[in-house]
Amino acid sequence: MPREFIIQERTLGKGVSVLEHLGWEILEKLEGLEVPELDLDEERGWVKVRVAGPDEEAAENLLIRLYGRVPSIHEVKEGDEFRGYLVDVGKVGYGLYFKSFLEDKDALYPLYQMRKQLVDGKKVPTRAIARAYGLMEGLALQLRVIKVEPEGVSVEISPRQLGLIKSIVYQELEALFVVGATPKELERALLRTGHKRDVRVRRLSFLSHMLICKRGTQAKGLIPRLGPHLPGAVFSTFIWSKVRDLYKANF
Repeated sequence: MPREFIIQERTLGKGVSVLEHLGWEILEKLEGLEVPELDLDEERGWVKVRVAGPDEEAAENLLIRLYGRVPSIHEVKEGDEFRGYLVDVGKVGYGLYFKSFLEDKDALYPLYQMRKQLVDGKKVPTRAIARAYGLMEGLALQLRVIKVEPEGVSVEISPRQLGLIKSIVYQELEALFVVGATPKELERALLRTGHKRDVRVRRLSFLSHMLICKRGTQAKGLIPRLGPHLPGAVFSTFIWSKVRDLYKANF
C-alpha cells in the first residue's frame, strides 16, 4: 500500500523545479532501500511525498526523520518543535507569523516573546527586531510551541536555533540569509565566486540557508557576488552591530 505524507519543506512558489531538485536529493537518501516508486507533489505550498515498494515503511520513517512531518494545528501541544516559514513580515506590529501547519492558520511568534528572546526584553517594535536580525519572507526557522489556545498557537524560536543566532551576535560576526536557492545551487555559487572558505553554511530548509561569515567577511559584500549565480534567490543580512544598536535605541 503506497504511503503519502507531507514533509516540512515548502516550494516557495518555485513549483516543479523545486520538486525535481528535492526529488533527486531524496533518491540519494533512499539509496539501499527498495522503493521503486517515488513521487513528489505540491499541496498548499508544502511538499507531499508518495512512496511505494517493499521498503516503503522504512522510507517513510527515514524521510520524516530527515525532513519532518507537517503537523496539524489540532494535534500540537506545548513543547512541540517543528519548522516554520515566515510570512507577511512587517505587516503587523504584534509579532510575526509562520506557515507551520497543514491548515491555513499560521503560528504566531508574539512580540513579547520576540523581545524576551532577541532583545533582552526591551520594548523594541516588531519591524525593528525583524530588520536587525534579517528576518524575511520565506525564511525557515525551527520553532517551539509555547501556548495552545482556541484562537491559535503561539511559538518561539527553538532553544537550539536561538543559540545559533545568539552565538553570531556574541562573536560579533555577520551572516547572510539566502532564500530560494537549493543546497547544490548555493554550493556551486560559492565555488564559482571563491567564497566557500569565507562562510559556514547552515541549512535551515531545502530552500533556506544561513551563511555565517568568518571574521573579516562582510555579509553585504557577498550579495553582488553571489546574486548573479543564484537567479530568483532573495538575500537578507544579519549583522551583530545592528542588533547591539537596538539595546541603545530610544523608541
